[in-house]
Amino acid sequence: MLHAPWPPRSKIHPLRTAFLLPLVLLGLLCASPSAQAQTASRTFDTSFQLQQFRPWGDINGMFHTQSGITLGRMNYMAGLYLNYALNPLVLRGALKSDGTRDITGIVNHQVAADLMGGFGILDWLDVYLTIPLSIYQDGSVPNNASLFGSIAGRDLSGFVFGDIKIGLKAQALRQDKHFVNLAFRVALGIPSSLATPDKLGGENSVSVDVDAMLSAQVGIVHIGFNVGYRYMPQSYFLNLELEHELRYGLGLRISALKDKLDIIGEIAGAIAFQSQDFSSEKVPLDAYLGVRIYPLSQPDLALDLGVGVPFPTTGYGSPLFRVFFGVLWSPKVRDTDGDGILDKDDRCPTQPGPRENDGCPDKDRDGDGVVDRLDKCPDKPGPKENNGCPWPDTDGDGLTDNVDKCPSVFGPKENNGCPWGDKDNDGVKDNEDKCPDQPGPKENQGCPWGDKDGDGIKDNEDKCPNQPGPKENQGCPDKDSDGDGIVDRLDKCPDVPGVKERQGCPKVVLVKVTKDKIEILQKIFFRFNRATIQRKSLPVLDQVVSVLKSRPDLRVRIEGHTDNRGKRAYNVSLSGRRAAAVRAYLVKNGIDAGRLESKGFGPDKPLVDNNTKKNRAKNRRVEFNIINKEKAGGIENRDNNP
Repeated sequence: MLHAPWPPRSKIHPLRTAFLLPLVLLGLLCASPSAQAQTASRTFDTSFQLQQFRPWGDINGMFHTQSGITLGRMNYMAGLYLNYALNPLVLRGALKSDGTRDITGIVNHQVAADLMGGFGILDWLDVYLTIPLSIYQDGSVPNNASLFGSIAGRDLSGFVFGDIKIGLKAQALRQDKHFVNLAFRVALGIPSSLATPDKLGGENSVSVDVDAMLSAQVGIVHIGFNVGYRYMPQSYFLNLELEHELRYGLGLRISALKDKLDIIGEIAGAIAFQSQDFSSEKVPLDAYLGVRIYPLSQPDLALDLGVGVPFPTTGYGSPLFRVFFGVLWSPKVRDTDGDGILDKDDRCPTQPGPRENDGCPDKDRDGDGVVDRLDKCPDKPGPKENNGCPWPDTDGDGLTDNVDKCPSVFGPKENNGCPWGDKDNDGVKDNEDKCPDQPGPKENQGCPWGDKDGDGIKDNEDKCPNQPGPKENQGCPDKDSDGDGIVDRLDKCPDVPGVKERQGCPKVVLVKVTKDKIEILQKIFFRFNRATIQRKSLPVLDQVVSVLKSRPDLRVRIEGHTDNRGKRAYNVSLSGRRAAAVRAYLVKNGIDAGRLESKGFGPDKPLVDNNTKKNRAKNRRVEFNIINKEKAGGIENRDNNP
């Protein structure tokens, strides 16, 4: 039995039978008497084209299935396909009692190439040339004279030069006019002087192909269908009788990335119908899947890569599997500017223009959009409605008299060419005047200044326009931060409660606020070696409390310091406990604990050298440093000076 493709094994693998249809036995090896008698009367030869992968290099089609589109006048294409096929032709024996068959490889490996080129003679007519060849193939006819006669043992290996194909392709329908593309092709297969027809590379005489190619594009999907007839010189090979062949293909190409990547799937096959015995060997059918890559900015160059497998049956020339790679080059004759004139005939290929001007745009010297040949005033811009002549503008306001409501008086476009008035005579034109019936200054958009808070100070002079306040305080309400009954602007100690006689300062001022700290003017005393505050220091702390209450925006770090006598660790601990005791007193007297921090530094930050008793006394201290100076602005303007 002749069948392709199948690996040379003596047993059928169960997984493969799930994908391939059962193999059909040929008459000779099936021991059919009538078939044997018929075969005995024939002379077998190997002068036919085994290769079933026959691309024509249609960049608008698929791998095998072509589109119904021609190249177009003066366009051309060139291409090269390489493919490898495993077991494209094998001989399988009759089924044995143990369920196995003898399998003999006829052609085991085939590395083939297809050179192709095409040229657009007319917009609807192309001429093509393809040269198929097998760079290398491996195999031979089994050495069985009873089956193969004179060709038994013939070596099929080596290089095989195939029949040259010359074809004409004519496009009959175009999708933009007829909803589908349709083309017909007639091709002649001419045996080459280098051909080796005895190695399954081609015929020993002229063959003829006639094909119809249908295609359409729907969005990103390209669909193609081919059907054709092939006449070839009659040849026999076992149960194959080849003379008339029906060829067909159906393909789908999806533009996954526009002009960058296409995904292609198709099926293509043939039916040898000279004989009345339509066995599967005479119906090769392959499925192809792969991609087409466009590596350049324009889709002129295409790289094809794919695989093919028999589907669903296997026939002559249909391998166990096929892998292929193709390169197609088809630069387009383009009409870049879309003016209907091809770039090669267009003097201005990037600018649309009429054919009367060789594809260049008409000149428009005055740039008014009316070409000179239609412009009555070619050197003066004017509207098309006035044949390219300008409308006059008597008042020179930029509005032509045909649309100017006041053509003899200058006025803005927004007022239809009429000047804006000033009804309230405040010097602000009505179009800019928010109060056109009431005079007001330009700074207030023509409206009079108001007094929203009714404090007798106009809003433009009032620092607090929404709160009534005296003129002396620029219209802002007076504040009494320390609550001593004396407003801040009259209080020389606005952060510490005081008496009127001292202009708001206490009889004894113990603290003052600077930019960086609440400075105490008397030291805070503690019991010796303890963190207990002495009573004589409470007035100082009370004034600190008053400052913090009058300035709720302040956050303070209470820092404790000692001299350098004693161990440092003990001094740091003692200073920290004293700072914490001060913090606790402030919290107890109503200051939010979140505003206060405390830390002891021991002897680490002396004010002066610890070389005398007096200096050591200066270094024993508590400080109140402001830690949010950026949010407590204006502190330097509120120093508490009695």
